[in-house]
Amino acid sequence: MFNDIVSIVLFNTVLNLQGKPFSNKTPWIILGQFLSIGIVSIAVGAILGFLNCLMIKHLRFLTHNVISETFFLISMGFITYFIADGIKILGVAMSGIISILVFSIIQGHFTWYNLSPQAKATTAVTIEFLGKSAEAAVYAYVGISLYTAIPGFWSFSFIGWQMLIICGGRVVGVILTFYAFRLCCWKKTINFRELLFITWGGMIRGAIAFALVILIPYECPEGEENCMA
Repeated sequence: MFNDIVSIVLFNTVLNLQGKPFSNKTPWIILGQFLSIGIVSIAVGAILGFLNCLMIKHLRFLTHNVISETFFLISMGFITYFIADGIKILGVAMSGIISILVFSIIQGHFTWYNLSPQAKATTAVTIEFLGKSAEAAVYAYVGISLYTAIPGFWSFSFIGWQMLIICGGRVVGVILTFYAFRLCCWKKTINFRELLFITWGGMIRGAIAFALVILIPYECPEGEENCMA
């Protein structure tokens, strides 16, 4: 989850610098934009999250109907996303995904206890249904896009090298790092099978990366028709 947040923030930061010459100030600009996107997006999600929590706690007319509670909770999530996504500071757009993630965490930890018993069950089922449906739609779109959005751009050598780099990097980042830290302590917390599961689980979460790649602007060279715009 937090890996996706860092990926989105870094992508937005680097995308804003596309086409600009690299200089000694560029690393500091990247750092400043990275911090501004992260801090502002988190702040928006936190402010609206606690505001929603206080509203449901003190404005009890919002909890008289299960449908109203569920609708209000989901609506505030959409409002949080659109507000954060519409904020631009010095031409840098904030991240609505980070804001709605922070908003959701606050709802789960605080607002949940202010809901009526019926709304607790209804919101849990409704949001889980929407989440599963959205996840299925995203992965279906990723599979379809591989054959429709990028026709004629298949390089099996590139795919092979990328797979080796991803698998190797994941093994180094999880297994070797774990055993390197094990040298500093005697207590064993995770067995090898669990490490393999963690390693594999991190390599199949590519929907965010694929979505970010599609957002990269690309101009088709003159004389070429089969390229992604």
